[in-house]
Amino acid sequence: MIIKSYAKSIHIEAMEQLLKRLSFEHPLYPKIVKDIGAIRAGDFGEEIVFRELEKMQLPYKYYVFHKVFLFAENGFEMDILIITPYGAIILEVKNIIGELVFTENPSQLLQQKETELNKYPCPAGQLNEYKYQLSQFLLEYNISIPIYGAVVFASRNSIVKVSTDKATILNRNEVRPYLRRLQNLNPTLTIEDIEKLKDILLIKNTSNTYSPLINQFSIKAEDLKKGVECLNCGLIGMQKRKRTWYCAACGKSDHTAHMKAISTYFLLCNDFITNKECREFLLLNNRHEAKRILSNTSLTRVGNNKLTRYTK
Repeated sequence: MIIKSYAKSIHIEAMEQLLKRLSFEHPLYPKIVKDIGAIRAGDFGEEIVFRELEKMQLPYKYYVFHKVFLFAENGFEMDILIITPYGAIILEVKNIIGELVFTENPSQLLQQKETELNKYPCPAGQLNEYKYQLSQFLLEYNISIPIYGAVVFASRNSIVKVSTDKATILNRNEVRPYLRRLQNLNPTLTIEDIEKLKDILLIKNTSNTYSPLINQFSIKAEDLKKGVECLNCGLIGMQKRKRTWYCAACGKSDHTAHMKAISTYFLLCNDFITNKECREFLLLNNRHEAKRILSNTSLTRVGNNKLTRYTK
């Protein structure tokens, strides 16, 4: 049974908004384009594997979670977590195509794609770290259960030339047979145990700590294009008219267009916004207009007078 459904990463939305507001000449533009491609590939790989799990019918009770973020020694996020009577299973999903080689000393994954050679952190090492962190998390609740895991390559174009004995390595079509084989083991959790663990995970799962992107990339706020984006044609710089926003490029009017811009501000710039920052980002000349806009959102107002700011 699916308990926590597949959802795209909020990070990809933030990265796409950042790209829209940087000039092509910005020195970080090529890196951000490349990072977006990698995140999209990762999201797509997780979705492919998760859709396989949605079609799955196992001969025992199980719960499936997508993107579980917990705290133990530190915060850690598992791509897919499955709870069964035989223990917990973590699936670390990779969507990396080409010829793949696991190496030791240093522990890494090498990708040969045409004439391009890339290296990545070893997914087997990542998986084993998550297994350890999950065991530490469960000990806080006096729960000790077997924790299994596998690195899953989502693409049919992933060719593992040299594997590793540090973790189970699967192609996506091997996931369901792998999970069915668990029934050959002795059960360690009762139905009541599974329900209790499910509730703990749902309560303790939290959003991955998010930091506005200009901080992550050390981008100056003045490097960003300011203005409200037209959701019809993509122009950034809609004009404020009475009770609406007007796009000079396509003629579209939208009285709620500022909502997207404010959401973008939080993704890119800061975890709070002031009247002055609202005026600067939305290109407003009137502080009363900015106050009206901020007051009519679901944001929480903190402080008074010049110290007033709004948070999500």
